[in-house]
This record gives sequence, structure tokens and C-alpha cells, in this order.
Amino acid sequence: MTGESDVTYMDLPEVAGDVTASDEPGGSVPLASGDAEWDEASSGLRLRPRTAALAALALVTGSVAAYDYAVVPPETPLVAGYDPSGIDWLFGLSLGVFALYVLVPAVRRPDRTRAVLADVRRSRAATASLAYLAAFFLVGLFGPFVLGPPSPGLLAAEQPPVFGSVSNLIVGNCLGEVAAGRCHGTMRYPFGTDPFGKDMLLVTVQGARVALVVALVSSTIIVPIAAAVGVTAGYFGGRADALLMRYVDIQQTVPAVVVYFIAIFLYGRSLFLIVLVFGLLGWGGVARIVRSEVVSLRTERYVTAAKSAGASDLDVIRRHVLPNVAGTVVVSTAQQIPYLIVVEASLSFMKLNAIELPSWGETIRWGMGDYFPLMWWISTWPLLCLVVTATAFGVFGDALRDALDPQT
Repeated sequence: MTGESDVTYMDLPEVAGDVTASDEPGGSVPLASGDAEWDEASSGLRLRPRTAALAALALVTGSVAAYDYAVVPPETPLVAGYDPSGIDWLFGLSLGVFALYVLVPAVRRPDRTRAVLADVRRSRAATASLAYLAAFFLVGLFGPFVLGPPSPGLLAAEQPPVFGSVSNLIVGNCLGEVAAGRCHGTMRYPFGTDPFGKDMLLVTVQGARVALVVALVSSTIIVPIAAAVGVTAGYFGGRADALLMRYVDIQQTVPAVVVYFIAIFLYGRSLFLIVLVFGLLGWGGVARIVRSEVVSLRTERYVTAAKSAGASDLDVIRRHVLPNVAGTVVVSTAQQIPYLIVVEASLSFMKLNAIELPSWGETIRWGMGDYFPLMWWISTWPLLCLVVTATAFGVFGDALRDALDPQT
């Protein structure tokens, strides 16, 4: 195949044109998803730059992680003041995948990016959701490093949020204005503080990091598995289709939460276990959607023309099928992310995640215990962020589906 084809969410077909095939071997074939020339070398496999970058990233990450676990003593941090865990390694790898297959294509194809954003901006709700998700990503990624972890301070305990107030009898040391027997909040702690003096703004930011980890790592697991299974089943059909879809049927009859319940008795509670279980068992629905798309695509004229011109099945899948279903995979995964975030929060709320994890669910559970409703702000902020984040992903996923649909 001449030229490289990188499959990303930006690689979607333009308006389909007439399909013609040259009578001579190796002739050019104008295709609906872009012109391609098939020759005898088209069946060769070449390592594309982004694929090479991803392989190098995975190799480096795996090597450093193996060194950390096999060589560095358990009580010794890998670097000064920081000892990454298994979920941290997965999160770093997921960030690399996101940069290589979403951010880089968006920058390399600014016209296509502007067109997609223009379609999204037609809806005010979708525009607001996109703005919120961008802020959520930046806060979850950089917030814990910029603001630091929340630390207790008894002299700042039980402070109300900046726009609220509470009886002065509850607050031992009011840092804001005291009027009519009520302690008012201060900009020093805009979200208020908990009974131990922890800044609820910092606690909420730490929860955003956990939600971002769940969203990115789970998506990194779901997308390649769902795409591989869906494309293989839909393109080849027959026994491959029957076998893979029967496996999906069996997998979907076993709830992932039940598998997680069993796993925590064997390995203990952890965020790593949550994203691994729900990522490995959550791709069935996306694979079914991809499979149905590929079944219709394999009979398209440009696929038939490519085969007639000498393209192998791998070439057709890589050059024409995957780019045409990339949007479907991305949209389906984006619509599943809210479910995964809510599941993690629910497990934390039920004390089925790591207790020391600053998850929104854990903070909601703790704030709605003995301190509610007097200190309502402890559970209000993480609950509000959880609801808004899940809603924003859902709204943006619907808008992205319309924007990436070639028929619209």
C-alpha cells in the first residue's frame, strides 16, 4: 500500500464518490474513503510512526514498572517522594495512547477537527459538555500536582463554603465573617472544610483524578478489544462471527460486578482491579455495534473494488474498514464511560474499593454519615461533580455521534 493509514477517530470517510478499478494490475482505485494504489507490495506490513511510538512507550513503561517491582525494595520509592502503583503505570500508558491517537490526529488534521467541533457547537448543551470535559481532564490530570494533597488542620475544621453559613456553635474557630450567630465561609476555603480541616476543594480534585483514571484506563482496554472482535466477526462472518458473538453472549450473562466481588476476596480491593475487571468485561456491547457496522460495510462498492484490485483482507480492514468504524467505536466508548465512573463511585460508596482512595463515592458516603445535614457541603461537592461528569459524557457522546456520522 502506498502511503500510511493511521486509524483514529478523525479518520472518517468523506462523501463517497464513484468507484472505478483499473484493468491493469496495480492500477489506481478511487475509493470512498480515499484514493489508494494497490500493488504487489501492498501486502507487506510496515511499522507506522505512531505504532512504533506506541510500542516504544509500552516497552519503556513495562520495563520501568518491572524494574520497580523486581529490583526496588517495596518500602523504597522509585523516585524521591513518589512510588507509582500498578494503576499509575496503566494511567501513564493510557495518556500516551490518548495523545497518539486523539490529540496528535486532531492537530495534524485541523480542518477535520474544526468541522467536528463546528457540528458539536450547534448544540449549546454539547458545547457546555465539551467545555466541562476539557476542564475535567485538565483538573484531573494536573490538579493534584498543582494543588497538592489535602492535609488536615484542626484550626480550619468545619468551615462552610464561601457562599454558605453554619451556626457558630458548630464551628470551633470561624475563619470567615460571624454575623447573627452564624459563621460564613471564606475564599480561603471556597468549598469549605471537613471535620478534620481538609480543604474540600482539594478533596474534590483528588476525586476527579480517580474518575479520570477510570475513564482513560477503561477506554484504553475496551477500544482495542471491541474493535478487534467486532471487525473480525463482521468482516469474515461464518464460524468466526458465530464463535465470537457466542462468546460475547456468554460474557454478558456474567455481570462484571460479580466477578469483581470474587476478585476482591482473592486480591483485595483496589482501583486497579476495578478498571481491569470492568475493562475486560465491558467491551461486549461496543463489539456488537462495531460488528453490525462492518457487516454492512463489507458489501460496499469500494471494499469490493479494493479486493478486485488485489488488496488483501488485512489491507482492506486497515485501510477502509477500521477508518469507517472508528467513529462508532469512539462514540460507543464515550457513552459507556459515565457507567464506569458511576460504578466506581458506587463501589466506593459501599466500601468495596480501597478505603484510602479519595474517590467521589467514598467522600459522598463519609459526608452523608454523622455529619449530614449539618455539614452538607462535604457530600454535596463530589455528588454534584459525579452527576455533572456523567451527564456531560452522555451529552457529548450523543453530539459526537451526530458529528462523526458520515450520512449526516
